Amino acid sequence: MKFRAIFNLTGSMMVAAGMSACAGSPMSLPPAQYLASPEKDEEPKAISDPNEAFNRAVFETNQKFNHSILYPVAKAYNENVPQAVRDRVDAFSTNLSEPMVFANNILQLRPKAAATTLGRFALNSTIGVGGLFDVAVAQGLDHQSGDFGQTMFVWGYRDSSYLVLPIVGPTNVRDAMGSGIEFAAQLDSGALLPASLMSMKSVADFVEDVQPVTNAVGVAGSVSSPLTNLSKAQDMETLEDSSLDFYTMLRSVTDQKRQAELQEALDTSALTSTPPPPDPNAIEPVTVLVSSPTMLEVRRVVDASKPASPDTGTMVIIGPPKPAEAPIAR
Repeated sequence: MKFRAIFNLTGSMMVAAGMSACAGSPMSLPPAQYLASPEKDEEPKAISDPNEAFNRAVFETNQKFNHSILYPVAKAYNENVPQAVRDRVDAFSTNLSEPMVFANNILQLRPKAAATTLGRFALNSTIGVGGLFDVAVAQGLDHQSGDFGQTMFVWGYRDSSYLVLPIVGPTNVRDAMGSGIEFAAQLDSGALLPASLMSMKSVADFVEDVQPVTNAVGVAGSVSSPLTNLSKAQDMETLEDSSLDFYTMLRSVTDQKRQAELQEALDTSALTSTPPPPDPNAIEPVTVLVSSPTMLEVRRVVDASKPASPDTGTMVIIGPPKPAEAPIAR
């Protein structure tokens, strides 16, 4: 009886909490989603950020961390570590992430991307001296996208709200779940890293080049190396100095880059890609009609030079008619 009373009390508290939450904010049902349904909208979708107040609070805390720890460490790293060494660190870390990318390419049914990733890992792990040199690029094998957040998107988990995590930075609910699953999967292979080093990498992931702004920010992904993009953290500081609202800029650019990766997965997955249009220059196969033995027996080909008897039946003449013989001149 005591157990039943406790159970009823717990259920009542849960229902009351749910009703209060509904009363505090309007409830909206998510749109229907279907597994393996491609989406290609001409107009860009608005970024879903229902928890903007919370996200901005976490963002401000992260920026304090950036200014006090990340940016000074990145500056020291860039000034004291030669560019060649930084390139080797980047190539080595990328090579370590290839098995996870390959696994996600398989789960997404992207055979071409999976074959490219497998070829990259084989070449760089051998000829590339354990991944220190990216020799696969010279063979036309570019690094492919592939993470579990992207896999869940291909499987049907499409809409996900924007999220800013402490230290990790900008992401969304789906990708945060995917990153957590990937991190747990890598624990057995020695991917557990100190939290301070992992956080440096996670924030530094958001900056690539000071070229197009759409390529200036990355999203939370694999945590295989904390120094992969640390050399680019100073670019993030430059972008911050040139932005009036750094939160809005990071949200927009992060979403643009991520949407490009997700659309690439949809376009190349066997689950969601549309079949290619028929080639207008292709030669259609020629249909050859062949009579069966029974039909040939019924038709009974006979010699046309002989007169047909009453029991001959239908006479079929094969070949062109013989030309008439010219009269012999006398």
